[in-house]
Amino acid sequence: MMENKIDEILADILNNNALTDDQKRLFKEWECTSVQNAKIARIIQELTFQKRILDKHQKRDTVFVQIKREIFRRKKQRRIFWSSCAAVSVLLAGLYFAFKWEKPAEKKFHMDQIYLSGLSVTKPAAELILPNGKKQLLSQNKSTVILSDDKKKIRTDKQTLIFESYTTEERVPEFYTINVPFGAEYNVILPDGTKTYLNAGSSLRYPDQFAEKKREVFLTGEGYFEVIADSLHPFIVHTANVSVRALGTSFNVKAYPDETWIKTTLEQGRVETRCGDHHVIMVSGTQVVYNKQTKETDYFPVNTRQFTSWKDGYYDFEDMSLEELMQIFSRWYNIKIEFSDSELKNIKFSGRLKRYDDLEPLFDRLEYTRDVKFVVEKDHITIQGK
Repeated sequence: MMENKIDEILADILNNNALTDDQKRLFKEWECTSVQNAKIARIIQELTFQKRILDKHQKRDTVFVQIKREIFRRKKQRRIFWSSCAAVSVLLAGLYFAFKWEKPAEKKFHMDQIYLSGLSVTKPAAELILPNGKKQLLSQNKSTVILSDDKKKIRTDKQTLIFESYTTEERVPEFYTINVPFGAEYNVILPDGTKTYLNAGSSLRYPDQFAEKKREVFLTGEGYFEVIADSLHPFIVHTANVSVRALGTSFNVKAYPDETWIKTTLEQGRVETRCGDHHVIMVSGTQVVYNKQTKETDYFPVNTRQFTSWKDGYYDFEDMSLEELMQIFSRWYNIKIEFSDSELKNIKFSGRLKRYDDLEPLFDRLEYTRDVKFVVEKDHITIQGK
């Protein structure tokens, strides 16, 4: 019964039919139940996205009709449906990129300079603030030693800052702060081996040696943590309003000062999230959202890749407002975004964004599927209605 309902929903999505609220809820629950379901959902969304682009240019509508017929021709097993989707994805991707490469595009990215749809944006460097207040710019591509003595060694390896502690004797810890500006990203391996991915516009304050009973760091912005397991020493991430306590797990915390919500997404393991007087014991595949204005806390299952994929160089998004999507662009590329009409901010989009993709074809795709237009001037983008 459940599979039949899901098949009907998938058919509606492929046919670009509007889903009811109950169908959206059921589809979301189904998507979050397994990794395979999440993959199928992403492929279906990409297929419909590419079809709309092809339709706009009157490209091979009959091909898509045949493809849909093939997908649903044999539905004896879910495995058959999955294989069909994979084949369709390859075929449509070929059609789409064949269209896009009718006009050869100039290569627009190299090293520390990013050229994006007429934009020329210099990629800024992250900086490390030492305990004495001195600032050290961190190299994006080189391996360097910042400090080395009998107690610790601080070095960089391309885009990763590595702390190595040589002593376990108790002493007053020294605190370091890494600032990652808009348009950049950086990783940190902490003294206990925990790896932290820092998104654009973020900072992390941490000691060169953790305390005897707990490991505490302080985050502004967004960070993904792969925590080294240590049941005797919980790992705690503090933000301005929320604290996340973990023993050994992988999770994401998004706490930008200019955003209303603080989002904690748990990919693996188990953590405790404290939001004012509320605390939630989270399990894998869930998210806690804290509203800084209302002080309310929500807890629900999610497709975690939509909130953690940024650390791997891309961003999966579903039913995301254009305002939120442009906020991501603004941080990633250090550019200014302006809406000529505030109503445009609420337009919803789904898809995948690669961090260093040229923005011009991406803007083309957004323009083809919605009534918006992107006007680019240097490091400034104005979004207008058509």
